Amino acid sequence: MKLVAKAACFWILIISALSCSLVGRFAGKRLEKSMNSKRADSLWTDVPKMDGLNDSPTEDMPVSVNIILHTFVNLILNSDKTEKPVSTDWIFYKYNGKSSDIKDFYTTEKMKSVGNWSLPEGMTTPCIDGAEKGIYGDVCLYQKLENGKQQGLIVLALPTKEPDVPVFVYFLRVETVPNDSKHSTGQ
Repeated sequence: MKLVAKAACFWILIISALSCSLVGRFAGKRLEKSMNSKRADSLWTDVPKMDGLNDSPTEDMPVSVNIILHTFVNLILNSDKTEKPVSTDWIFYKYNGKSSDIKDFYTTEKMKSVGNWSLPEGMTTPCIDGAEKGIYGDVCLYQKLENGKQQGLIVLALPTKEPDVPVFVYFLRVETVPNDSKHSTGQ
């Protein structure tokens, strides 16, 4: 009887692990589809590349990062509460440094001069310590209005538990039509 109970517990554990994995994949694919999300081939020309970013892994974007992207779209780009068509591009890199290094590199001045990026409305600094917002890492937010499109950029640095890759740096770019109520670029 003990053997049957152990076998049953083992199979329940296996089925639970598989179902969690399937639910995570389904949720991730659903989020990607709702935002027309695709992986970029390289970092965009209007976003400077920090030294030390290398080896863009070929894995899919983690569900947790996809949820952060979805939240950004809803809070910043759909701030007028009107759902608009959204397209997203993303890429991420391995980085052998600290997650806080992005705050020193992706400054307001540098992003303005390289790609005409500005701060989202109401922000006084582009980068925040993610711990303040419940994220384990650091994040920088930018936006701009260009060619009749509202664009947003998230630079997200998340530490890993891997000793040879201390940080993954994600670049998430979102494009949609501007808010009707105002066409502010946050300048």
